Amino acid sequence: MISSVVRTVLVYLAVVVAMRLMGKRQLGELQPAELVTTLLISNVASICIDEPDLPLSASLVPIFLITALEILNSTLVWFCPKYAQLLLGKPVTIIRNGEILQDELAQLRITASDLAEALRGKDIFSPKDVYWGVIEPNGSITAAPMPQDGGEPPMLPLLIDKAVYKENLAFFGMDTAALDALLRREQTTREAVLLLLYNGKKSILIQKKAAPKGAA
Repeated sequence: MISSVVRTVLVYLAVVVAMRLMGKRQLGELQPAELVTTLLISNVASICIDEPDLPLSASLVPIFLITALEILNSTLVWFCPKYAQLLLGKPVTIIRNGEILQDELAQLRITASDLAEALRGKDIFSPKDVYWGVIEPNGSITAAPMPQDGGEPPMLPLLIDKAVYKENLAFFGMDTAALDALLRREQTTREAVLLLLYNGKKSILIQKKAAPKGAA
């Protein structure tokens, strides 16, 4: 009995430490890879508690191995945008200027009913009230409202960490050459930009990447 209590406490502490090391977020914010990691750790921990004859190390080692792999994966995502896009995907535009993009909905296997329910959860009752709506990589929906009369439309991402949002460029009647011309006017390059937002009119936001530590 005492050994079971000790095993349970040790496994609990190991899982808490592992989740803390990985910096886990709320369940609804988890990326697919993070959700898989969380499920694997919980499964390994439950096996250790349910099988008292199993050596404790047989569970602790896999838990921290999975943790190390998740940290390595997160590091690769941070330093390699192409890998991040391959693993996590990009936001998918499903509403543009009040119009539902039905081909994108079909690709994501989202029904009109699902979309309407998600919009109602954000107090939006008509897609006509949405200037730009996207499905984020974690499955949540983000919606920018239509501009008020005389107001400027919200800014959309054109470039995030070297990833070009071609669908937004096309929405503004631009292409990659126009994007590069815009960057030249701002005296910068794609490689130097962390985030570029634009609304097709006068508003533009460019956040450059910070210089590496120790750089002059």
